[in-house]
Amino acid sequence: MIGVLSVPRPIDIEAFVRIENRFAFGISYGDLPHFVASPLLSAAGANSDTMTARLDDFSAFEADLRFMPFGSAFFLGASFGRQALKGAVTESTVVGPQTATVDTTTWYATPRAGWLWTFDRGFLLGVDLGVQLKVAGDETVIVPAGSPPEVRTRVQNLADVGTSYPLPSFHFRVGWIF
Repeated sequence: MIGVLSVPRPIDIEAFVRIENRFAFGISYGDLPHFVASPLLSAAGANSDTMTARLDDFSAFEADLRFMPFGSAFFLGASFGRQALKGAVTESTVVGPQTATVDTTTWYATPRAGWLWTFDRGFLLGVDLGVQLKVAGDETVIVPAGSPPEVRTRVQNLADVGTSYPLPSFHFRVGWIF
């Protein structure tokens, strides 16, 4: 299946196996590419005349389990995954640019509910909603000595998005089943 609309990472690809109309197991990959991240950072106010933020990587691999309690399209499920977030905040100062970096890895669980419809000839249409919850994480934030406090604050905010806050999970997918 391919994600037509996915949050928090808009590029989403999943392969899964359905067993006896009750269970489905899958693996997926999601990514937030730079051409999407850059305008989002600007809209969120992360960029200014003297400061720029960039997101170099915001990707995830997941293992997914779905249970169809009624043997129909409705399912309850959960994903377990590993997410990577890498980025930087650069401020132009009188002594030159000061760049702070962030590199995080987060293990998470995403409980979800949704529908997965199978139509004639194997066409699939799926929609689900859940929340991504941190299970464990590792974060490295590097701020150059003498950087303004605002640089530390902004790069820490970027790290918190990847490691601290629950993130909404929404997928609208289309695909083909064999």
